[in-house]
Parts: sequence; structure tokens; C-alpha cells
Amino acid sequence: MTRGPERSAPRGAEPDRGRFEAHRRPKRSLGQNFLIDPNLQRKIAGAVGAGPGDPVLEIGPGRGALTEHLVRAGVALTAVELDDGLAPALAERYRHDPRVEVVHGDILSLDLRALTSDWAATRVVGNIPYNITTPIVFRLLRLPCPADIVVTVQAEVAARILAPPGTRTYGALTVGVAVHADASAVCKVPRGAFRPVPKVDSVALRITPRSPPPLTPDASRRVRALTRAAFSWRRKQLGTILRRHPDLRCSAAWVEEALAERSLSATLRPERLSPDDFVALSRALTEGSR
Repeated sequence: MTRGPERSAPRGAEPDRGRFEAHRRPKRSLGQNFLIDPNLQRKIAGAVGAGPGDPVLEIGPGRGALTEHLVRAGVALTAVELDDGLAPALAERYRHDPRVEVVHGDILSLDLRALTSDWAATRVVGNIPYNITTPIVFRLLRLPCPADIVVTVQAEVAARILAPPGTRTYGALTVGVAVHADASAVCKVPRGAFRPVPKVDSVALRITPRSPPPLTPDASRRVRALTRAAFSWRRKQLGTILRRHPDLRCSAAWVEEALAERSLSATLRPERLSPDDFVALSRALTEGSR
């Protein structure tokens, strides 16, 4: 069971790092894979682009591999760790550093805006568990968004986020990210860079939310509902999805009008629509008659 956030007092100096790492075994239940490659640690931490005093939120610092590089950069760091053993160990490690705060809690249930001094200026970084990658990404893209996000994710997930329209990997996740942010690859992270070694490779991604936000919270929810419905029936034609999907059930007249407005054919499959097409259709779904 996840406990509520426990804010440790600002922490700083390092105790015996070897003993700290030796006694903190990875937990499969939390999807823990620790990044041990020092060159990749530096590259990912450097990609955050934060300097002295800049607010940074680190998700799942684990043994503190990225944390140490961020601390050296002088950032104002908030590290959120769920593990009952690692969180207090990190707090102890940085107990003398007023720039570092360790929060023992679940990133999916915390009030993110309350974690740093200026959420809109905050840069987020983390090697996030594969099994909760999508919920974390969408949580970070919920308005208001942070300034920038650098996350290490499974290579397959990165391919889906970066996929262009018309490809097999293009889907609801692609559109959900693209309508809010610009995404690009920072670097590849091979499986051998982790302990324990996972079965798949990873990619560090930069996801930069657009400012000002292109969508309101209501518009964002409508686009998300439309894309979920469309890609759950991705083998069907667009006209059929809009008219018959139980979450949509648009009238035939509305479907014809909305598609004509975007010069879209009713025979298209969902993967042929751009993110802008989904935004426009969701807007028409709200404003037009069914």
C-alpha cells in the first residue's frame, strides 16, 4: 500500500555510498532497474539543462545516480521516491544540503504543483518504471504542465511516442503527447546500462510542453476520449468509428460535415489522421450536432 507523502527535512551530505547501494536491492514490485553507466548518467542529467537554483523534480531517484549529478549542478531538487528503504536513505545522504528535498510518496497520487517552488518553471527528470510509463507521462502533461520533461522509457514506448502518422506504432499515446508537447530522443540507453538487466532497451526522451498550452483541460479530455475510441477500433474505417463506437455515436450528418471540413475521407483508418485532425474532430464533436 502506498503511504502518503512524507517530506523529509532538506538533506545533503553523503554517508557511506557503498553501504547505501549494497543494501538496497532492486524490487521487482516497483519495476526498479538502476542506471549504472556513468556516461549515460551524465548525459541524461545534462540534458535536463538546469543550473544553480533552477527547480527540478526527479521521479524515482532510486540509489541517486542522476541525483548526484543534479546536485553537483546546484539545482533546487525535489526527489520523489516510493521505496520505503531508498527514500529515507536518500534523505540521510543529502541531509546537510538545503537545496535537496526528498519526498517519500507515489508520483501518481501527489499534488505535483505543490512539490516545487515554481511548477511552471520546473524541469522533470526520471528513469520511470516501464509498467507505469503512460500514466506518468499523461499525468505530467495534465495542465498546468512543467517547463520540460526528460524521461527514460522502454524503447518500444519511445517509438510509439515519436511515431509519425500512417505507421503501425502511431496511436493514442502518440496523439496524446503530440497535442500537448514536442517530443524528441535524447539518447539510446541499452539494457546493459541497468542493473538488474531488463529484457529490453530504453530511450531517454525529451518532452517539452508547449507554452501557452494549445488546449484547455476540457478540450484535452475530449481529444483523449476521441483518440482512445478511435484506436480501440483502429482496424475500422473512420466513418464507422464515429457513427458506431459506443463512446461516440455521432449522427451520420455530423460525420459527413465534420470530415468534409477537414477534407478527410470516411474510409480512412485512425492512424492516417494527424494530431491536428483529432483536435479538430473533437472540437466539432462538441460544437456540432449529433
